[in-house]
Order: sequence, then C-alpha cells, then structure tokens
Amino acid sequence: MGSTTMVTTDHRKCAEECLAMARLADAESDKALWLTLAQSWVRLGEHVARMEERATAVETSEEVVA
Repeated sequence: MGSTTMVTTDHRKCAEECLAMARLADAESDKALWLTLAQSWVRLGEHVARMEERATAVETSEEVVA
C-alpha cells in the first residue's frame, strides 16, 4: 500500500471531522452540507474496504491456482 493511499481509519477520521464541523455550523444549510460530506466519507471508506477485500480474495485464489 502506497503512502498516498488512505486507509479506512483515515476515511473515518475525515467523517468525524465533518460531524464536528456540522455541530459548530450556525446555518442549517451548512450543517446539512457537513453531514452530507461525513456520510460521503463513510461510504467511501466502506467502498474502499470492499475493494480491498475483493483484491485480497483474488490474490488468494491466484495463489491457490499457482
């Protein structure tokens, strides 16, 4: 994994930071934006985790074949 690759914990941290910003926001529209961003970070983290699982499964099956 390269140094520029985000891990699931990084995505979670970004989501938590967005939630904190939502709590601090005065305008409801700003809160909604921060909450949407937080949800996007969570979904991205979940997607990355699924892709990593699939890649690991493929690598494992290739090792069994070889």
